[in-house]
Amino acid sequence: MRDRRTRAMRQEGGLVGKIIVIWLALLVVLGLAAFDTAQILLTRYRVADAAQEAAFQASAVLHNNGDRRGALDAALAAVADKDEGARVTEFIIDPQTQQVKVTVTKKVSTLIAGRIGFLKGFTKVTESDTSEPGP
Repeated sequence: MRDRRTRAMRQEGGLVGKIIVIWLALLVVLGLAAFDTAQILLTRYRVADAAQEAAFQASAVLHNNGDRRGALDAALAAVADKDEGARVTEFIIDPQTQQVKVTVTKKVSTLIAGRIGFLKGFTKVTESDTSEPGP
């Protein structure tokens, strides 16, 4: 009788150990996914902020000086100040309205999302902003 109980407890002990290992592995995967999600959201915020600042600065230079090259330089400098890894991929000045549109792109540094095929699209953030000319 006692032998049966001991054997049953040993079998349950192995099952409990396996369940703990599975839960720990699941927690690690969820932790990595949470980290990657936070990185993507933070990068998206920073890139949007950089695009907004670049469009504003370029519009201000264009309004004050009328210098298109100076406006581009101001946009590039604003993006570099906000986020070193971000790049201006599009800079458009509407000839009629003098609106400045700036598009900024950055690759997100992630732990697992960049290594999984269908998630790679989330690791490149692109944001645009348009600024009206000043008064």
